[in-house]
Amino acid sequence: MADPVLDIQRYTLTQFCEKAHELHAHKKTEEFIQFVLCGIDEGRQASIDVIHDRVTSAEVPTLRISRDYNSILGIDRQICVHERPITITPVAKYEDTLKTNVHLKYSFTNSTGDYTAPLHRIPNLGLGKWETHNLIRVLFPDLYAPDRQSFHLKKEEQVEFYEKGLLPTMQLLLEHRGGDLPPTYNAEMFRARQQSGKLSFTTRVLPDWQVQFFGDTLRRILVANGIDWGANLVFLHQIRGMKNATHHFVLDAANGEAALDEFLDRIGLRLEMVKASGEWWVDVGAEISSTQQRCLAWRTDKHATLAQLALNIPPHHAQRITSLGSSKYYRDPASHLVGASGFRITPGVRAQGEFEAQYVQAYTTDKALTYALDNGKVSKYITAEQLLHGKGEAYISGLYEVYIQGAEENFSTAHIELRVPIQHAANVLVDVDLDALRRCLLSFPRWVWWGMKAWRAQACKFVDDWQRGGATDLRLTDSALYLTAGLAWLLNGIHSTPDTGPSSRQLMNIILPRARHNDVERHQLPFPISLNEDEDTEEEDEDEDEEEVGSGFITRSAPDAEDETELESLARGRSLVPCVPYGLYFFRPLRPGVPVPRLANLVAKNLKISDSAFKFFFGKKKSEIMTLFLSSKVSIPRDPTRLHNRTRQRLIDAPDAAEGSSFTLETKGHQLEPPLRDDGSDIVMSDEDEESDLLGTGLDNQMERCFQQFFRNAIKLVPNRQHARDGSYCAIPKDQLENTTIATFQNINLCDIFNDVQWHVATTEEWKQCFDFLWPPKGVKKEGTLQNYPNAAYYGLWEAMTERMTIETSKAARKSLWELFKTLEWVPNARGDRIWSTRKDDPRFKNRTGISKRTSAPQVLMRNRKPTWVSSKSSMTLE
Repeated sequence: MADPVLDIQRYTLTQFCEKAHELHAHKKTEEFIQFVLCGIDEGRQASIDVIHDRVTSAEVPTLRISRDYNSILGIDRQICVHERPITITPVAKYEDTLKTNVHLKYSFTNSTGDYTAPLHRIPNLGLGKWETHNLIRVLFPDLYAPDRQSFHLKKEEQVEFYEKGLLPTMQLLLEHRGGDLPPTYNAEMFRARQQSGKLSFTTRVLPDWQVQFFGDTLRRILVANGIDWGANLVFLHQIRGMKNATHHFVLDAANGEAALDEFLDRIGLRLEMVKASGEWWVDVGAEISSTQQRCLAWRTDKHATLAQLALNIPPHHAQRITSLGSSKYYRDPASHLVGASGFRITPGVRAQGEFEAQYVQAYTTDKALTYALDNGKVSKYITAEQLLHGKGEAYISGLYEVYIQGAEENFSTAHIELRVPIQHAANVLVDVDLDALRRCLLSFPRWVWWGMKAWRAQACKFVDDWQRGGATDLRLTDSALYLTAGLAWLLNGIHSTPDTGPSSRQLMNIILPRARHNDVERHQLPFPISLNEDEDTEEEDEDEDEEEVGSGFITRSAPDAEDETELESLARGRSLVPCVPYGLYFFRPLRPGVPVPRLANLVAKNLKISDSAFKFFFGKKKSEIMTLFLSSKVSIPRDPTRLHNRTRQRLIDAPDAAEGSSFTLETKGHQLEPPLRDDGSDIVMSDEDEESDLLGTGLDNQMERCFQQFFRNAIKLVPNRQHARDGSYCAIPKDQLENTTIATFQNINLCDIFNDVQWHVATTEEWKQCFDFLWPPKGVKKEGTLQNYPNAAYYGLWEAMTERMTIETSKAARKSLWELFKTLEWVPNARGDRIWSTRKDDPRFKNRTGISKRTSAPQVLMRNRKPTWVSSKSSMTLE
């Protein structure tokens, strides 16, 4: 069933910010959240229209346009740097390998055929750098094959390249200075590895007068040493981050040529030489700013016009390459706005225009305030896992402050950039019609542009605070967890392009409004979704009892994809799809008046994400997160800063009910109470509690699970000896620990279990006291610093179960456990603060020879008879 449609209330972005401020100032926090994150106010749906903020002809005099050269990529058989030394890394850094798509291709012939391949698909490695931002890589076309899995050189290839190519080349060119080079690849890897495990590679400087000889010498030596795949290697030069150093305001070809020549000269390249040799491309940019220091953005509905102006191509080609059906056109919404966005286009041969543009991108410069290279990302980010573990308060507060300060200090500009062959660089974007260009622009006051970002961050912070302070049982429901993931997704998308990877597409299907595919305009889709003609497309009502896991569509790599980011989604028959119909990326409604914020109506719609997507967002399976949170509830620690260096044990799956249970409590009228929940009416009609409830399989089944879990945990928590060099006291092989059952604890031949142990035949009182420590009554909480218990999954499960038992049920459950406990032959000598004791000064305990112990070892209680110690080397009964 599609989401209900409310009456529409239209807002400009200024009006939206004013309304958010009003609600926030009057401390209407819940209404503020619903309005800012969902667009809902007093039963009406906000719709944001940015066309009101278009740049008019009267504003043209306030616009300034400048031009720049941002980066250069060049392929040549020689290193083309002149009068500059090169810093070479003998063993290449992995991070210097070209791994991402730079939207350029290189044509070559090798022993297997003729190819035109994307540069990042050709095996390569980083060779060295010159000056600050400039990198040289080596491409190996002879190693390319369409079915080769990696762009990175294999280890044996790297060894051969260094030892049979780079090393002798450097020794030859450095002459009497080449005696300190690493003698082998392995020698440098050994030297480079620090105590922390990090690598710190050495470098060597190749003097400027020898650079011109490097390429030919390297190829010749490789071939002479039998490395034939080095015969046709070429060098990829990359110059980055020079935009502000090359900007100029006089836009004509002569000025562009002079600026380019000056730019290249500063970095040791000669314009005439690179034009005549190899293949070189330049990123040429134009930046439009406001003399009134307003924030500019590109209009989404004018992308075709902008592409036509920049590429100087016919309108029909511009329309084609900016259509949502084009697999090489990507929109980048600015601040979640549908009507304001940049784009990335690979125009192809028919639309590359007279400048032979290989790639075009348009964007806003406001991202600079949050730009940060970190873990493969280019801006500040937070994960759902971090939010779940309480890291959101500091991060969102910091982000909010950046936005507030931005409103006071920072304007932003609109930038467009073309990657073109260097021979066209001086002529690109030099004859731009500013009046035509302004029709592609939006203009906002700084307080509106940055204020909208700040209000969205503030609303996310309120939700995160409420979730973090809520009851664990409520926070771990699917609808609350999906909202947590949605908060991270939304926060990251305020200042960067919203993630549209496979897992995020599943999440969007849950957190965004949904409608039937045929009822949604293409521009309202958060990512392109086509109708899958291979599936039944007959429109029928969705079966609300049918669980929809993942999404109502399938996502796969696009047929002509050049990297893993190029995806296509196909809608299944009868499916609903996520949409952004109100001008801004709004969540579906949040459930009002509940103790832990969550998305409304997910349960009735049977919406879920796949297990792999869940792990993508939270870093763990849901069952592992459940265990983690249950374990954290076991004790009240004396000092929360105290470190624990033990591993929490994995919670086993509930046993198959068909296998029966050792417990019959349900036949006597006992059961677990329902989980804690809010009073939302939509929950009553759903199956979410049963499916997401950790204890949903019933009392008897969960008692069996907890009892079986105890045996595994007790054995896997057997202490280790004091020193790291000494092993565990447990004699059971590690790969057999998961097979531990009650039979292990009914075996009196202790050498099957331990290689050293202390034992004592317990009195009835001692046996009962041990049971009480291991299986405490309802309401009894352990206090202080604990050992073993926090890491024992059975104990967290038992705590969770007793919280949902009545006093009578808990007594009956413990009575059943006690009867089974009395069938065991031995148990750990559990104490109130630990499951395992290893004291050596308790005179009651004896070792395997029957005398009192004087060294530490695990203490076990025997129920009513002495243990035996029968191995292949000995046979004795302990006295």
